[in-house]
Amino acid sequence: MTTNDENNTSETPTDENNTSETTTVKDGQSRQNELDKFVLSDKKSKQFATSYVLECFGRSRRGAIVNRLINEWLEKNQLSMFPDISSADYYGEVEIRRLSLDSEPQTQKPDESSNESGSEKSAVGGWVLSSLKSDADELDSLQYGDSVSDAIELMQQRNRTKLPLFFSKNDRSTLIGTVTLSDLTFDKVSDQTKLINVATTQVPVVGTNEKLFDWVSTILQHGFIYGKNARNEIVQIYTTWDLATHLNSIAAMFLRANEIEELLRGFLADVSKEDLKDATRKIPLTEVYIDTKQSTKLTKEEVNASGSDDSEKSYSQQLVFADYIRALADDKIWSKVTGSGRISDEDKPRCIRSLNDARLARNRVMHFNRSEIPEDMIPSFEALAVWLRQIVQSKS
Repeated sequence: MTTNDENNTSETPTDENNTSETTTVKDGQSRQNELDKFVLSDKKSKQFATSYVLECFGRSRRGAIVNRLINEWLEKNQLSMFPDISSADYYGEVEIRRLSLDSEPQTQKPDESSNESGSEKSAVGGWVLSSLKSDADELDSLQYGDSVSDAIELMQQRNRTKLPLFFSKNDRSTLIGTVTLSDLTFDKVSDQTKLINVATTQVPVVGTNEKLFDWVSTILQHGFIYGKNARNEIVQIYTTWDLATHLNSIAAMFLRANEIEELLRGFLADVSKEDLKDATRKIPLTEVYIDTKQSTKLTKEEVNASGSDDSEKSYSQQLVFADYIRALADDKIWSKVTGSGRISDEDKPRCIRSLNDARLARNRVMHFNRSEIPEDMIPSFEALAVWLRQIVQSKS
């Protein structure tokens, strides 16, 4: 697979005695873990290729598990990373600093208490262009001298509609232009036609660390855009399909979260304000019984601690997910909303746990943890929606 550092095999020369100097480490060097070497050194900060950091933790792509491992390693060694690993440009670099040197505002962790309805500062504006595709996604390409038939065959095999044309595939800074399948299959194009004669040379090229939403209009206008790394190497192509897929995954999460909240608020509207206030009193979720026998509670691992927020507005309309858990864990409210429907007391632990799973997923959606946004969170919402719909149907 193509990476932005495959041609770099050495560390940038540095003065080991200069503790304030920021140095850079690239992929492809010796297999020694440069992260641990930095921890043991007296340097105050150092830059690492994002892909190298992932490699040190045994991954080529980001995800919830490796992101957590990296953040735990940073905390253990009293370090900070800017930008956060989940927000960093895959083809770029991150800076690791001693905490005493950290002057940049830190990315706020999603509030794992009940303050889901508070300030939900959007990090979308901070998303970079490389977020449109998965980490380490391979870039197919053509080079000067390839035939029309070679190009058509590669596009059909790889299901591509356009490919970059380089002077040499071994040097991704030698972009000539773009070849499209529609141009190659035009009646007047034969196998003797040179690719450079059908290539479009005016193509937009921007850094993969550019803000995504600054370039949406350009992608829509041209149909695609190329991403380059700091060495002016083309590392990826981003198309309208990539943009649509990415934005659809975001929209789907919001729509799912909104449906869940509408269902919850809908049937809790029949419960009196006094009962809701009593059930959603300020107690940790780990103290909430989730079964009618009051023998089982949500574990600390399931909840990660929680609190509560009061509201001046319509009470049932302003409840947050932690309040939903407290409310439905209350035997009086549970009996009222489930009634004689298909949901029984035996289902209560599963229902409460699915509500907590959806709470955690909803937090990740609203706080835009990019590595966890896609379809892997849909099951948490769907599991909750299944039994909520049954309650709504039984009451109608």
